[in-house]
Amino acid sequence: MNKTIIPSKILNEFFETILNRRFSEADKVLQEIERKIGEVDNNFKRGFLQGLKGILYMYRSNDQDTFLSTLDLTNINALKKYYSEFLEDSKKKLHSDYDRGYFSALAGYIRFILKSIESKQKS
Repeated sequence: MNKTIIPSKILNEFFETILNRRFSEADKVLQEIERKIGEVDNNFKRGFLQGLKGILYMYRSNDQDTFLSTLDLTNINALKKYYSEFLEDSKKKLHSDYDRGYFSALAGYIRFILKSIESKQKS
């Protein structure tokens, strides 16, 4: 999905800081992600990075009209549906590289949420 743009460990750390509403920490992790990506030299990377920034912005702004603010983090079926749609969009050749990168970031985030729920249920 993320085409090994960045290690999943740092990406998961970014998603976790957002879910825990530690936004200044998320900013630092995002800066590290930008360094890991390096010189953004292609549209997929640009879209992926913009997707991550968008996720952070939506949570930080606390805007009630955004997709993520209305996302029910307890509705596993809906989360799986969104994950499948974002993952599919991240692979469609009909979309531009930028869009595929953006959807890949969103799919990664939803996947992280699903894995978090799964691990909490096992505990």
